Amino acid sequence: MSVLKFRCSCCNSYHDLNRTVPTGFSGWSYPDMEWSDFTDDVPPLSQERWRITDEVTKLGSDNMPKVGEIRTVRVKLPFEEETGNEFYMDYMPVSAYLDSFETADQFEGSAVVKCRFKEIIAADDYNGWIKVEVLEVIGFKQLAEVLPAYRTEQPLEDYGTMCTCADIDAEDAQWQLISWNAQGDIYEGKVIYTDEGGIRHIVWLNIEDFFTHISYFGNIIRE
Repeated sequence: MSVLKFRCSCCNSYHDLNRTVPTGFSGWSYPDMEWSDFTDDVPPLSQERWRITDEVTKLGSDNMPKVGEIRTVRVKLPFEEETGNEFYMDYMPVSAYLDSFETADQFEGSAVVKCRFKEIIAADDYNGWIKVEVLEVIGFKQLAEVLPAYRTEQPLEDYGTMCTCADIDAEDAQWQLISWNAQGDIYEGKVIYTDEGGIRHIVWLNIEDFFTHISYFGNIIRE
């Protein structure tokens, strides 16, 4: 059974996916994959999400996946899986997918989704439409409730990143997105959730560099 994987649009090469999970995190997930409400009749692989045409009136889905559903998703680098494999993908509302997080509703409408790869609908060297079976859905808030807590003495702004996350990209109610980047070449974004008792939890870390893009999820709190 062959592996579905994609070329990098920058260098036109294939890159192996590093599946190592950093200390303290519970797992990793594919970010930036395009959840849709399509079934078998999908848009052309060349159709970009943000370029709406007369033929394609809606791309992206604001319907959070539900356990047991069969959903259609457009995947790209760093996706690398065989049919039948199980893996996690991030889900975000369309507004957060396109413009990142801004409001509590967007954080609370996001999830880490465990999927089983069912079939390929269409694929080329750079992206593909696939069907997945939804096995588990863990909302960002639930990550702090159902995953075992990992305790650290480090400030959460520093934990798991190469530099202190200093830029507050979004802050609303119990949610905060902080980040740092190296002149746009490397980006790290971290979601911190504050529970009803005032305890802060790192629940999600997103890392992007030249050749890959990956997320880690967990429940990390400071001693």
